[in-house]
Amino acid sequence: MAELHVFSTASQHAKAEMQGYETDFKKLLPQKRQKWLRMMRRSITRWIPDRLYIAHRYQKHFGVRPNLINPETFNEKICYRRLHPEPIFSPLSDKLLVRDYVRQKIGNDTLLPLYPISQPFTQDDYDRLPNSFVLKANHGSGYNLVVHNKADYSYDLMRRLSDHWLASNFYRDSRELHYRSIKPRLMCEKLLLDENGKIPKDYKFYCFRAEGQEPKIFIEVTHDRFTDFHVDYYDQDWNLVEVVNERFNTDCPIEKPAQLDRAMKLALKLSEGFGFARVDFYLMRDAIYFGEITFTPTGGMKNFRSAAHDRAWGELFDHRAMTKDFGYEDMEGNRY
Repeated sequence: MAELHVFSTASQHAKAEMQGYETDFKKLLPQKRQKWLRMMRRSITRWIPDRLYIAHRYQKHFGVRPNLINPETFNEKICYRRLHPEPIFSPLSDKLLVRDYVRQKIGNDTLLPLYPISQPFTQDDYDRLPNSFVLKANHGSGYNLVVHNKADYSYDLMRRLSDHWLASNFYRDSRELHYRSIKPRLMCEKLLLDENGKIPKDYKFYCFRAEGQEPKIFIEVTHDRFTDFHVDYYDQDWNLVEVVNERFNTDCPIEKPAQLDRAMKLALKLSEGFGFARVDFYLMRDAIYFGEITFTPTGGMKNFRSAAHDRAWGELFDHRAMTKDFGYEDMEGNRY
């Protein structure tokens, strides 16, 4: 059976049309009711102001209300950013526009090749695409379809899925204000596999800067992203460190990647001017590939091992803007 990686947004009906996929529509009825209830909740919460919505979600998750006026912890500062993003957050959170920023800052070498596709997706696009690729949308999180074998996915499935992505409003669901101005577009990347033919590990570089201090980095390593998700954290000297709740960790150290030191330098270059930014790379044996830049990871709902860990990370950066003028012009002619 084909692997359907992602599909927080794909319907059960779309999944049922995949080659070799069988479904019992009686079993779908409870899921239809759940979907209807989710739609009702979204319809109601859509009218709640952003600040109230974020505070409610935070309290539901952690049991306490966040300080959104003078935030102190990491999660509070990320929630503050959801309400008060810097203007440059938008183009750098756009998975298409950010490529030009990466090109200007560190060059082309880390950018995965793109296959040209139309907006919306067409039969000609489907026919022209190679046997393997990754179909994405640029305007949020979770819009990814990993295709190992195109024969496992019909054009109709890809068209319905991509149309759903293009019609979705990530800001409305996440209340991360910097996503509101991103125009939804499709993109198609080369599928990157490691030496074992698997999706490579994600290396997420949490880059912190504070006035008068040297930058500090923590590295999150994502294991088995689509099958048995776990993460471990390392400091910049590659020591395993405690960050999130232990149930998410493997606690099994891995060898320091050969490309780590170079990747840290590139991450610091891309995060210049920000008190905090997370820069994601894939570290291959002989190459580094850019993933994305994130300014509000987990939307400020990170499951730290303790409140002390949350506060310690919060002390590493100032939530207010460090740089007013980046001297950057995006591909649409907007200056920041």
